[in-house]
Amino acid sequence: MIKERQGIDRFREIFNSIDRDQNGTLDFDEFVAAYQKLNPDVSMIQLTAMFEESDVDGNGTLDFDEFCVLAKMPQVDVLGKLSVVNRDDRGLVQVMPSTEKYFGEELRKTAPRGTGEFLMSQSQHLSMELYESRIASMQRFVAMTVMFHQMGHRVQSFFPKISFGYLGYRMDRTHSIMRIATTASPVSGADVRDRMVELHLRFKIDKAVSMVARRFKVWKTWKASASERKSE
Repeated sequence: MIKERQGIDRFREIFNSIDRDQNGTLDFDEFVAAYQKLNPDVSMIQLTAMFEESDVDGNGTLDFDEFCVLAKMPQVDVLGKLSVVNRDDRGLVQVMPSTEKYFGEELRKTAPRGTGEFLMSQSQHLSMELYESRIASMQRFVAMTVMFHQMGHRVQSFFPKISFGYLGYRMDRTHSIMRIATTASPVSGADVRDRMVELHLRFKIDKAVSMVARRFKVWKTWKASASERKSE
């Protein structure tokens, strides 16, 4: 209870420091200004998506309770909300048709600066696994079910015609003959969460390595120029 109270007090301090006009709520500009200080690589589209997701009552501002929910989220859940920008009135995500010229075009455009090619390819691979195990497998199941129903209907109509009604075939009693083998998804929800955490950590490592490399290059250039000045 003490730790929880201390956490709430800490959130209140942060909330008050972000709330520049001190009206008890955070508008979009205040939210963007504060979040960009923490992560300047986040695009405005992603910030808009996060703000709209956090604004539960839809009044265009974040009150303290909504801010606390966002602040308590693990980083992986925040990343998940950044990628979800299209929900209906029931809160369900609506998957829009893809207009990409190639798979991963949108990822390349919206990826934060410093994201390596290998990290993006891993993210694409995870998306392909999810598509294959969740969407494509369901499409194949529906197609096979429709095909089986059409075949069964033809057979059911065929036998009475050739036997003048003497022979019959009931499609509803022969479903056990054909069993559609369905396999469990190779990518579970826990695996998706672990992969997202891993990708986020690798992104941080790649960004740190890139920053160190840039600093080293600047230092090396400065050292070379200093040596030239000494020799003169």
